[in-house]
This record gives sequence, structure tokens and C-alpha cells, in this order.
Amino acid sequence: MNRYKYPIVILPGWLLGSKRFEPLAHIFEKHGYVCQIVSFPGFEQGFELPRVYRLTDYVKYVDKFIKQHQITKAIFIGHSFGGRVALKLLSQEPNKGVVLIMSGTPGFPPVSRIRKLGIQITAKIGNLLTFIPPFIFFRKKLRFIFFRATGSMDYYHASGYLKETFKHVVNETLVDYMKKIRLPSFLLWGQNDNLVPVRIARRMSHVLYPTKLEIVKYQGHNFIYKDPELFAQHVLNFLTENDL
Repeated sequence: MNRYKYPIVILPGWLLGSKRFEPLAHIFEKHGYVCQIVSFPGFEQGFELPRVYRLTDYVKYVDKFIKQHQITKAIFIGHSFGGRVALKLLSQEPNKGVVLIMSGTPGFPPVSRIRKLGIQITAKIGNLLTFIPPFIFFRKKLRFIFFRATGSMDYYHASGYLKETFKHVVNETLVDYMKKIRLPSFLLWGQNDNLVPVRIARRMSHVLYPTKLEIVKYQGHNFIYKDPELFAQHVLNFLTENDL
């Protein structure tokens, strides 16, 4: 029996299938919540993109998803990329959300424009070098090293339309969306998040209002599904505090 009025909608991170979030969903369901996990196009096997997507396309997809599940108002949990989608959706249609919970979402770019340019140049040089003997014989391994060193593993793992989609997504700024949101927000961050450092969460907490920032010791970017019990406990405490 479902005890709570509002369902939970989980929006996965980039290239993460919905199955990774099933243990988390089951925990919420045990506590009386209806919980739905969005399966993003391009992130699931056999669910490839028919074209290059923009962030808006994913927003429309989530909007269609919640309508199909007859959800009029929900508690949104966005991990990394999923938080991007939630921010844009709820900035446009705030009535669809009760509260927004995010973890590892880059509300601000994790690197400066100058550093980003340096990374792009380094990656291009590194890519060109792999065509020169003797590097050509180790091209695959060297490409992996260069992309990992420049913090571009999400792009490295993408293929086909996803590569261009990734470029469009990361280049869309989120600050204006954050400024429009006036839903209660909860930023739940891993202390050791190396992809989206805690300093980004702190900046976001000054833009989102009202908001609560909680930093979890010893945890990284993906603790939402690597330690779902811990993540869920923090979320459940927050929901209880807000009578949700």
C-alpha cells in the first residue's frame, strides 16, 4: 500500500541505464512511495537515438513519460545529467514538481572556459599523435589515456548521435534555469566527487531557493547507485523533514 501522495521520479546520469537505479527505487517503494525510473533514449541497449538530441528533447521525453504514467506532480531525483533535465523541465513547468533532489549535477561548469579550451586543444593534439608511428600501434590505448586525463570519459564512451548530443548538452548553461526554480531543493553530494566537485554544489546552493546542501563523507560521484541505502536514507530524512 502506498502511503504517500507524491510519487518519486528518478532521472539517471549520462549513459546510465535504469537498471542501476532499481535498488534505490525498491528502497523508496518499501517506504511507501511509488517510484518510477526514466529510461533515457540512447542510454539503453536497443534504444538508440534516431538523431542528434538537445537537452530540450530529453525534457520533452520526461514530460511525455510522466503523462504516460499519469503523474501530475512528483518528487524528482536527478543524478548528474538527470539533474540537468530536471532543472530545465521544472524551470519551465514548476507545477509538475514538489521538490527537486540532485546529486552530482553540474549546475555550473566544473572547469573554467580557459581550462576547457586547454583540455580541448590537448585532446586534439593527443588524437593527432595517435596517427603517427609508433603511436599508431597503440592508438586505442592512447586515446583512452588522453580522454581520461582530460576528464572527457563521458564523450569517449559515447558513439554515433550520442557524441554530438553530448556536445550540445554540456554546452547548454543551466544558471538561468536554476534562477527560475522556487521549489524546495536538496543537493546531496559525495564529498569525493571528482567529476562535479562540492564547490559546484555550494555555488548552486546560492542560486536555488529554498535549498539544502548536504555533503556525504567518503562518497564519490556515483554513490546514488553504488550505495543506494545510504543515499536513500538521506533523501528519506529530507522528505520527512518537509512532510513529504
